[in-house]
Amino acid sequence: MDNVPLSTIFKVKGRFQRSVHLERDFYTENALDGYILTVTAREMLSRVAATLENETASKAWSLTGPYGSGKSAFALFAAKLLGNPKAFTTEQALRLLKHGDPRLYERFTNTNGKGHSPSGFCSVLISGERASLPISLLQGLEQGLDIFGISSSSSLQRKIRKLLKTEANGTPPASEITALFESATHAIEKNGGRGLLLVIDELGKFLEYAAQHPTEGDVFVLQTLAEFATRSNETPLLLLTILHQAFEQYANKLAKSQQEEWGKVQGRFEDVAFVEPTEQVLRLIGSAIEITSEGQNGNFSFPTELELKPSQLNRDEFCELIRNCLPLHPIVTLVIDSIFRRFAQNERSLFAFLSASEPYGLQDFLSNQQYDRDAVPMFSIANLYDYLITNMGNRLYVSHNGKRWAEIESALDRLPDLSAMPAKLIKTIGILNIVGEVIPNLKASEQLLRYALDDNTEGFPHKFEEALAILKKRSIAIYRRYNKAYALWQGSDIDIEAKLREAERHIDTKNALATDLSRYLPTRPLVARRHLFETGTLRHFGVRYTDLENFDADMEKSLDDADGLVLYALPLNEYEVEQLIEKATKNDTGHREKILIAIPRTIGTLQDTVTQLASLRWVAENTPELEGDPVARDELSTQQSQAEKEALNRLTTIFGKGSKDTCTWYHKGQQVNIESQRARNAYLSEICDEIYDKTPILQNELINRRKISGAVTTARKKLIEGMLEKGDTENLGIKGHPPEMSIYRSLLSHTGIHREVEGMWGFHPPKGDDKNRIIYTWNTIEAFLETCESQRQPVEKLYEDLMAPPLGVRNGPLPILLCAVMHCYKTEIALYENGSFIPDWSMPVFERFLKAPQRFELKRFRVTGSRADMFARLLQMLKQSKGTEKPDLLTVVTPLIRFIAQLPKYTLATQALSDSTKNLRQVVLKAREPDELLFKQLPEAFGFSPIGTEVTTNSERISEFFQALQDALSELEQAYDHLLNWVEQLLIEVFRLTSTTEESRMELAKRAEPLLAITVETDLKGFLIHVCSGGHDFKSWLEAIATYLAKKPPSAWIDTDKAQFEINLSQLARKFKHFEAVFYEKRKHTETSAGESIRIGITRPKQPEQEQVVILPSTAEEQATEMERAIQKVFDEIDTDGDPEFRLAVLGRISQKLMQEFEKKNNLTS
Repeated sequence: MDNVPLSTIFKVKGRFQRSVHLERDFYTENALDGYILTVTAREMLSRVAATLENETASKAWSLTGPYGSGKSAFALFAAKLLGNPKAFTTEQALRLLKHGDPRLYERFTNTNGKGHSPSGFCSVLISGERASLPISLLQGLEQGLDIFGISSSSSLQRKIRKLLKTEANGTPPASEITALFESATHAIEKNGGRGLLLVIDELGKFLEYAAQHPTEGDVFVLQTLAEFATRSNETPLLLLTILHQAFEQYANKLAKSQQEEWGKVQGRFEDVAFVEPTEQVLRLIGSAIEITSEGQNGNFSFPTELELKPSQLNRDEFCELIRNCLPLHPIVTLVIDSIFRRFAQNERSLFAFLSASEPYGLQDFLSNQQYDRDAVPMFSIANLYDYLITNMGNRLYVSHNGKRWAEIESALDRLPDLSAMPAKLIKTIGILNIVGEVIPNLKASEQLLRYALDDNTEGFPHKFEEALAILKKRSIAIYRRYNKAYALWQGSDIDIEAKLREAERHIDTKNALATDLSRYLPTRPLVARRHLFETGTLRHFGVRYTDLENFDADMEKSLDDADGLVLYALPLNEYEVEQLIEKATKNDTGHREKILIAIPRTIGTLQDTVTQLASLRWVAENTPELEGDPVARDELSTQQSQAEKEALNRLTTIFGKGSKDTCTWYHKGQQVNIESQRARNAYLSEICDEIYDKTPILQNELINRRKISGAVTTARKKLIEGMLEKGDTENLGIKGHPPEMSIYRSLLSHTGIHREVEGMWGFHPPKGDDKNRIIYTWNTIEAFLETCESQRQPVEKLYEDLMAPPLGVRNGPLPILLCAVMHCYKTEIALYENGSFIPDWSMPVFERFLKAPQRFELKRFRVTGSRADMFARLLQMLKQSKGTEKPDLLTVVTPLIRFIAQLPKYTLATQALSDSTKNLRQVVLKAREPDELLFKQLPEAFGFSPIGTEVTTNSERISEFFQALQDALSELEQAYDHLLNWVEQLLIEVFRLTSTTEESRMELAKRAEPLLAITVETDLKGFLIHVCSGGHDFKSWLEAIATYLAKKPPSAWIDTDKAQFEINLSQLARKFKHFEAVFYEKRKHTETSAGESIRIGITRPKQPEQEQVVILPSTAEEQATEMERAIQKVFDEIDTDGDPEFRLAVLGRISQKLMQEFEKKNNLTS
């Protein structure tokens, strides 16, 4: 049958020529014809079975996978499988399941698994569209219930229709829609149904609509439905959504707050990646293509030395699968799924390519090629390139590999004949370079290129060699030595090959391989994932390369902040292997229990790979011409990147994929069984389980960290503030769901540390089943506090104990747990900062505590012996007693220290106190240890002996001590009031006031008020203003005057400030009296005549001060002017020097004599 169209030999089955539409296909009899139960589909069905077997399992899933990967077909199969057992399509689904997975079939049909009931599940199937999701849900529910047999006249159906009618008034509330689905499960149960299956296909369309119309496309309904699904049990709601891309991708254009809300919705679903492995894709393609018996006889061969088969298949299985995929070239079958997943996700699918009549597509190829049994025409990589460029065009250039596609087009533009072998070679190299990033073995080696382009014609070998030579000569393709493959090349003045040969002469080949690896391939830490999942604590292992020479030193090196170390040894020969094994089986190193050692039998070509990488680095660092040559620079960068990948692949082969015959692992001197990366990662968790077997289970990724974020730091502060201020309140008074609420629940609520006991909320030791494994941590803190009874201990030491094995508590929770224990024993624990006792645990103190715990210490006090007798008396004296049966040290000492500390600064500084009171003040202010203060320093301050723990202490002496203490405290309490009394008495004395307190204030203000109008001196005017102010009580008035005169408030005075106040008051009082005299003299004369008031004052040694206010009548103005001139003339004649001081002295003498005469005349002697 040669020379007939290929389309007569190869056909695509009808099922694969159209995509699945849930709502349409669910009601057809042939819905499952040709369906293949894939590995991924079986895994998803296993999750469904687990849900039916265990009511607590997840019931809301989100299937995410590329377009055309079979998600909708799976959803259709699942709906049929869970349907009415008597229905033809359900029986068909069960047969397919039994054939594909007998064990899974048993789980679904087992009566204990509850997979089926008389009527099965009611299916509500919704296909995505750009419309309101809530409305579509109601419409789908109405239709699904109707088909299931729930009468349209039922109250439930009427409620659904009523809610649909309200669409014009806005989107129905999510809560009401969810309530209807809940009612639907009850109705289904009454009708013999097992449950309700809700499938939302192409959810992305609804999400796109919701992003554009937030008020109409409320996605919150998904959250409420998922939450209901989770709690539904006997008649469950199973919720399945289908997406082509991750949920958050649909929200990337929304505001941050909306993105966070969508994130909460996504968090209610279990994400399932619906991506088939390569061998499954091959089976799907093979099942889609029908090959006649003639086609089966066609000549076909596959070179197994290319090593392209998936690891899950043997050679014969692989060859059979790719034969079934003819006429697709085997290389095309291996790359096509990756191509469509990465570059055509939302445009077309693999099966659209197989079945659609598109230019350069498979159907076009089948129609235009003739069958030849000896040389079957195959759809090649070059054909695939033509199809993609023609049908996808510019969409390829804007993809994340757009530059690579542009490079292919640019290389083709440099050829005169696009149909010739060089053009096919360019297309093949280009696509292999693109897919080779994710399919490592598909590299454009000469052998693979030859096979990909071989058309079985006689002249092919020559054409291929000639085409390859042309591309190399024109600098269109370049050979990369490190991976023995070709790449497209735009040409450059820099000969990279020559530069690499030069690098080989310069690099130091004597460097240790481990050193070079660490330099060129920085390691990443490995996480103990299972341990993290089970305990909530992330622990990581550092990774280090070593060799025989440095093995011992690397074993002893610090782990820094890592929890352990994976040490990869690199032996150069068999002798070094044996020596390394001998060292690894010793168990004499301090932290060997934290080290996992890997020793391979051989490292193969790793040394060569790293040397090539070193050469590329040398060229990059020693070729300044690269700065101006972007083509060479990009090529060198690409080669470096690929060389790094090659080295990593080699390391993975050496350490990660070998059996125990190729690599052996050691821990604590013993060989352990690790045969894969997964096994290695699992063993890391075993190490952590063993070392940190007492670690608390704190499932909170916000706080359970070494370093917490700024936002979590703020939340921790708020939580501790709540512990300090609202420890007696449920939830510490936290409202809503801020981050601190999450931390509170994980660390304090779920652990039982903060709980209600006898109607009172407080902090208590954890108890009960200890499912959070917190008791050991609490006991460790209590054991530390016991060591604090004999002497103060640094908080940092406690932190070290908690962070060390077997606990390994992280930094984030430490201060919260310690604060809880401190509150539990608050009356027994004293906190010190930089050696000073802190009586009040305020938030500012704890802010400093959080920033610098190394500055803080703790001490615990317990009361024994007769000392307890004095507590009640002290409590009563300090007014702290609340009838407590067990008075304690800190309950007494703290208010005493607080009382002294809160006294005015004057009281803390003045020496105008009795000696015993000053002694009391001094010992309290300098107190460092509460017990020493109370039982030794206080008694000694009053001349008594220290009070011991013996029960025979003289009660009479204790009474004398308390009397002295009470007298001293009273003196301290009254010292400031005495100061203000002194100020008041001084004012009364200086101004000769006749009354006291408020009356004296009114008397002085009445005298001062008239002087405000005639006073211009700043200091006196300010004094008058303060005297006349009426907005304060008497005490505040005194303080204001005292502050004005002494320039600082009396509460802050020292003893010398009293003398300064007295001087300043005396000076201002004198001025006050002078102006007062002027005012009253002027007022007296103003009543009879007009004139000018003049005050004259004379002070001479050993004589009383004289002053007088005189009036110069306006009627004597001319006479006064004439006398003034005559006196001035006398001065000018006698005092020719014109000395003003001399003239003032003479006038002073004359004024004194005249004043005496004036006083006699008016009988005004003082």
